[in-house]
Amino acid sequence: MVVVIAGPTGVGKSDLALRLAEAALGEIVNFDSIQLYRGFDIGSAKPSPEARARVPHHLFDVLEADQEFNAAEYARTARPIIEAIRGRGKLPILVGGTFFYLLALLAGLPVMPGRNESIRKRLRKIRPQRLHRWLARIDHKSAAAIAPTDRHRVERALEVWIVSGRPISNWQRPTEEEIPALKIALSIDREELVKRLDERVEAIYRAGLIDETRMLLERYPASARPFSAIGYREALAVIRGEMTKDAAMNETRRRTRAYAKRQMTWLRAERNVHWLDAADREAALAAALRWIEGES
Repeated sequence: MVVVIAGPTGVGKSDLALRLAEAALGEIVNFDSIQLYRGFDIGSAKPSPEARARVPHHLFDVLEADQEFNAAEYARTARPIIEAIRGRGKLPILVGGTFFYLLALLAGLPVMPGRNESIRKRLRKIRPQRLHRWLARIDHKSAAAIAPTDRHRVERALEVWIVSGRPISNWQRPTEEEIPALKIALSIDREELVKRLDERVEAIYRAGLIDETRMLLERYPASARPFSAIGYREALAVIRGEMTKDAAMNETRRRTRAYAKRQMTWLRAERNVHWLDAADREAALAAALRWIEGES
């Protein structure tokens, strides 16, 4: 069994996972797609070195920004790590916000058409907003789940449709979970969540998000996938002179709220989820420990 800690961004997943790992002899496994990349620390709210020293953390800082990586590769990478944790008699605790990666790990992915570079090159010549409108016409379900700014996933959905003639949302996934999981989701009052999200955006800019982005641009091309992530895309626009810092912060707030909304939509549709109120940290920890003991 593995334990999954899920919830909208900013709700306190990392804090609960850390305390749970200490209390239940666990090790943390990341399923946030941006925290996989080296150097993208501030904008992704990566756990601090102090937190990572308290319990073992896995799948942080394992990729260069210009490396190609997808959900299937994540699953292939994470599975042996989880087995090794179990082999040590420890509890794997998965935490993050990229639910497609989590789904690939727990339940597997359908066998779909592979990457087609010719189609990708043609799609890259089209503006992201236009690509997303195209996707909405052919696959409304996928368009609702994928942000217009997530060019990589939009291109992949269109690529599958062009090659196969079938929307990517119609490809059937396995119905049985390959890895048994206790799924715990955190929620909080909407007004409080928005407050936390806004404070988080202010904090990452104060912590030096723009300077971090500038340093990363010395190592990687601006076209590298992590630069399209929330916060980094806006910081990039500031560096290029396309946006003021205030405008960038406002856009980061907007995108962060929209992302949290999509995460909650996904979680509410997921089955066998145990919900916890994130407002009471101690009660949430106690309930999570009771569920783990009940599953053991």
